[in-house]
Amino acid sequence: MLTIPEARNEVQREVRELLALVDCPSQQTATEAEISLWSGVLRLGMSLMTLFFAHQAARWPTGLRYEVDGVRHEIEGADAVEIGTKFGKISALQPMGRRAGRPRSRRDMPMARALGLPGGFTLPLVALVAKFCALMAFAPTRQILRDLLGWAPAPRSVLRMVDTVGAEARGFLEQAAVPEGDTDVLLILVDGKGAPAISSAEHAKRRQPHRKATGGLRQKKSGAPKKRRGPGKKSKNAKMAAVGVICTLKTDEGGNSRPVNKRMYATFKSYRALFEWLKKEAIRRGYGTDKFKKVEFVADGADTLWALQQEFFPDADVCLDWIHAVEKLWSCGKAINRGSRTKRTPLETWVYKQKKLLRHDGLDDVLATLQTALDGTAVTGPGNKYRRTVLENTINYFTKNRTRMRYQTLRERGLVIGSGLIEGTVRHLVGMRLDGPGMRWGKARAEAVLHLRCVLLNGLWADFESYLARRDRLRLVSKPVPTVTHDAKPQVKMAA
Repeated sequence: MLTIPEARNEVQREVRELLALVDCPSQQTATEAEISLWSGVLRLGMSLMTLFFAHQAARWPTGLRYEVDGVRHEIEGADAVEIGTKFGKISALQPMGRRAGRPRSRRDMPMARALGLPGGFTLPLVALVAKFCALMAFAPTRQILRDLLGWAPAPRSVLRMVDTVGAEARGFLEQAAVPEGDTDVLLILVDGKGAPAISSAEHAKRRQPHRKATGGLRQKKSGAPKKRRGPGKKSKNAKMAAVGVICTLKTDEGGNSRPVNKRMYATFKSYRALFEWLKKEAIRRGYGTDKFKKVEFVADGADTLWALQQEFFPDADVCLDWIHAVEKLWSCGKAINRGSRTKRTPLETWVYKQKKLLRHDGLDDVLATLQTALDGTAVTGPGNKYRRTVLENTINYFTKNRTRMRYQTLRERGLVIGSGLIEGTVRHLVGMRLDGPGMRWGKARAEAVLHLRCVLLNGLWADFESYLARRDRLRLVSKPVPTVTHDAKPQVKMAA
C-alpha cells in the first residue's frame, strides 16, 4: 500500500507523462493523442484518488476513539481494500473499529461512512451506473462503462446499485421542487402500458440446475414437446404500468395550446396508487386553490380510469381521447363500406364526414348514422355478425362517454382533446426501456427502474444526485432484491 509521499510522487509522475504526450515533437494523429491522453487522465485520476484516500486513512490512526450513535468505538487497525471510482479501482487502507472494550463486536468502518462510500464504491460512480441502467439494459451498461472508464462493476454489484438508488427515486420525486411558471390551466393525462414480467413457472424453471443435453434437437422435440398457448394467453405476460402526466397549458398567439412544465409519474402497483400520487403532486402545484382557473383530465375509455377520476379529480373538465374516438369511426367505416380494401374513397369520405360532425359536437348525428347502419344490416349473412358487433359496440361506447366528447366546447375553452402527450410518454418511459425483446422483469426491480426513468425524463437527474449526496448513510443493499413474479390473468383486457 502506498504511503502519502509515494502516492504524491505517483501523481507527479503521471502529470509528467501527460505533458510528455502533448509536448512530443513527433507527428501523431488527433485520434492517437486523444486515446493516449484519455488513458493517462484516468491513470492520473486513480493516482489522485489514491493520494486522497491515503490522507483520509491517516485521520483514523490505531487507538483513536470515536462515537457512533452514542456508542464509543476504537480503531484497532486497517485492512487493504479496493474502492470503485469513476477512474478505476483504487487500492486503499480501510480503518476498522470495534466497540470499546468489546474485541469480538461487529467491526465498524468509520472512514467509509464519513466519506460516503456505499458498498465500497463512490457515490458518483453508483449514480452513473444507475443512470445508464435507466437508459439501457444492464449488459450494455457494463460494456459502455468498460469502454468509457476502462472497467465496470460486476453484474451483481450493478443490480445492487440499481435496487438501492431506485428505491430512493420515489422519495426524491415526492419532495422535488415544483416547476416554476405554471399557467392557470392544469392538465392531467393517464394511460397504461404493459412490461413483460417473469411468471412463477418461468422463475421456477430458471432456478433449476442446468441439465446437460443428451440428445439432438429431434430427440428433444419428440421427448418434451412445447406446450401451445391457449386462446387469450399471451406470451408477454405483461404487468401494467400506470402512467400519468401533469402539466399546464399555455396558449400562443395563434390560439393553439401547448403543454409546459410537464412532469411524469408511473408505478406498477395499481391505477389507484398512481391517482393517489397524482393527487398529491397536483395539490403541491396548487390544485384545489385559486391558482388554476381550469382543470382538464384526458384519458381513453377505460372504466377504471374514469371511476378514479370521479374520486380524485371530480371538478375537472373531462375529455375522451380524440384519437380513440376516431379509431372507432374507422372501424365502423370499414364495417359499413364493404370492399374498402380496394376502394378507399367511399371509406375516407364517410370517416371524414363523421369526424367533422364529431369535432363540432355533432355526436347525436353520428349516433343516428351508426344506428341507421345497424338497422340496415341483416342479422344473418356473410360477415354481418361482425359488422353488427362493431356498430353496436361503438354506439354503446359513444353513448357511455357522451359527456366526455364535447370536443368543440373544449377547444373553444383552450383545452386539448387528444392524448398524444401521454401516448408519447408511455412509449418513452415504459416501452423503450422495459418492453425490450427477451426481457422478463421482477416487480421490485421494474418499479425501481421505472422511477429512475421518471427522474431522468423529468430532467431532474442533477438534483437527484445532490439529493443522494445529502442522504445520511446511503448503503447498497447486501444482495440484489429477490425476484417477485407476476402471472397475468388470461383474457383480461382493459376497455379502451
